[in-house]
Amino acid sequence: MKSPTYILGLNCNIHQSSAVLIKDGILIAAAEEERFTRKKFDNGFPDNAINYCLREAEITLTEVQYAGFYWQPWKGLVKRIWWLIRYFPASLETFRGGKKGRGSVETFFQHLAIPYQLRKRGFKGAFYYVDHHLAHAASAFFVSPYDHAAIFTTDFCGEHCTTLLGVGVGNTITVRKRFFLPHSLGLYYGALTQYLGYKINADEYRVMGLAPYGKPKYTDTFASMIKFNDGELVFDNSWSAFHFGGERVFSEKWVECFGPPCINEDAVEHGEYKHYAASGQKVLDDIFVAIGTWLQSQTKEHNVCLAGGVALNSVANGKLKMANIFENVWVQPASYDPGCALGACFYIWHQKLGHPRSFVMEHAYWGPAYTEDEMRLAAENHGLVCEYVDDIEKKTAALLADGEIIGWYQGRMEWGPRALGNRSILADPRCADIKDVVNRKIKFREPYRPFAPSVLEEDAHLYFEIEGPSPYMIFVCKVREIARSLIPAVTHVDGSSRIQTVSKKTNQRYWNLLNEFKKLTDIGVLLNTSFNVKGEPIVCTPEEAVCCFLKTDMDHIVMGKFLCSRPSDLHNV
Repeated sequence: MKSPTYILGLNCNIHQSSAVLIKDGILIAAAEEERFTRKKFDNGFPDNAINYCLREAEITLTEVQYAGFYWQPWKGLVKRIWWLIRYFPASLETFRGGKKGRGSVETFFQHLAIPYQLRKRGFKGAFYYVDHHLAHAASAFFVSPYDHAAIFTTDFCGEHCTTLLGVGVGNTITVRKRFFLPHSLGLYYGALTQYLGYKINADEYRVMGLAPYGKPKYTDTFASMIKFNDGELVFDNSWSAFHFGGERVFSEKWVECFGPPCINEDAVEHGEYKHYAASGQKVLDDIFVAIGTWLQSQTKEHNVCLAGGVALNSVANGKLKMANIFENVWVQPASYDPGCALGACFYIWHQKLGHPRSFVMEHAYWGPAYTEDEMRLAAENHGLVCEYVDDIEKKTAALLADGEIIGWYQGRMEWGPRALGNRSILADPRCADIKDVVNRKIKFREPYRPFAPSVLEEDAHLYFEIEGPSPYMIFVCKVREIARSLIPAVTHVDGSSRIQTVSKKTNQRYWNLLNEFKKLTDIGVLLNTSFNVKGEPIVCTPEEAVCCFLKTDMDHIVMGKFLCSRPSDLHNV
């Protein structure tokens, strides 16, 4: 009998690290390093994530035949040296200090050391460096449900490429077009993010949440920064200071045009800042639609697959989906750089080794799971009182319907940045005030931040203007007028929601909970936010879930079939 083929995919050194393992072209495990180290955006070598993947497969690193890394460090080096010469001496910081990581000498050698790091840990197989945007493309297309599709990847930048447009057929990806720095949607949106006082490559989602509070009054100015016309993406580099290598990415032109940048997070909601966010988002939306229109005209494909950090912008994804340019839009749930570890695996399996496709990603539950005994012990060790409830979904639904806020901890941890019903904090979407309670007393975050709904897949059309499933919270759509008063806690100020549709096939316990809540309230929707507090990664272990619970004003935590409460809260159960 032929022994199985294992492929390990890695991503590290720049953004948050990750590891993925596949067996004979089937995904086995995927996780980010930050979930194990509890260091948000941990970009170190992903030892913990690798070890988890190996444990899940019950193998050692010596049994892995291939490994892939999400970056080709020599690629784009000539262009970066040209940048160094052109903008010398200001550009020295990029190479010398590596404040932004990309292109620095330190990171270059860290990338070159990856095969050595693996081999000293016991790896004996073949190693591949995979082009960054091809890894993104593979993470989107090769695990999608389509045999052929257009491909659109976009981020700040890879080795030097910022956007890839192509087509996938069977087990092959063909590149049709690439765009290079400075012509970058990620650079454009990152400059806006930083100007608004947020962290680039980390807080773009906060800009997306702020935008609906403003009006797109400055669309013409933002549209002058970046354009997509006749198949060409062009960013006006006078708006960028990225090439100078310092901490600041936006140029002085922003200050001359819009005034001083926001330096206080509390002030971003006031003045013109929210209008800048709205205008910048509107231009990104328009470019997504323009690129989609051009790509469809060139490929004649009816499906499109997206990945890359900018493809986490669920508003732009929603605009592309609702434009009906393509019949189907599929976005990799881990579309940012951690997803490149998955892409590296499948690129090697299909494009390098030539194997046909046999796997479709139908859910995002690829992280660690723990036993109910481990859950109970973690709770009891911290003084919680645990009750085993056979019909836990029914009991939890009743508590939610009574206005309780529940930490919901089940099964395997999610892959990607979204909590999708296994590491979630849940609440009743019918109560408008509960949004402020969760923001203020549980998440400890800005009051303008919206919350997403989880909805029974078969009921989604009753509440939301969307066709087809949305299992990964990757599309924003409109809440139907008739439903906005029914679910105000998950309806954003502009009448939109970033929805997760829940299938009985892929997460039966969470579907059961939604269904029990529907029986009590006639509403098959719950408020769902990630099980963490501001500044921390989503919880991984039962111990972390309990510690997070104790830091907040959550009412109860449900782990497996255990309902766990503080002794002082037992009268509410």
